[in-house]
Amino acid sequence: MEENDIYAALQELYRREGTQKRLAELAGITQSTINAYLSGKAKVENMPLGVFLRLFRDIKIDFFGGTTRNPEADALRDQLLEIFNALDPVGKARLLAMAAANFGDKLKKQ
Repeated sequence: MEENDIYAALQELYRREGTQKRLAELAGITQSTINAYLSGKAKVENMPLGVFLRLFRDIKIDFFGGTTRNPEADALRDQLLEIFNALDPVGKARLLAMAAANFGDKLKKQ
């Protein structure tokens, strides 16, 4: 995640919430501080972690980049995800049903 990503997410959150006052309430900071982040006067990279987590309550962070120590397994997973992401919703459901039918015992163990 880069600073531009955080800034874009903050802009989107502002669009969704509608006011800087509402963002400030979510974050537990002043409206002027939100304004400074939105205007670029304050760098979002220096935003306290607590403020960030209050703003983006539903965030999921993958600290290790979704990789393992097995490059072959990572490559296969990436290929499978590429196929899955290219499918329409019906195709995704069919692929999941096929995986469950063929590997359901593996899914239940995890």
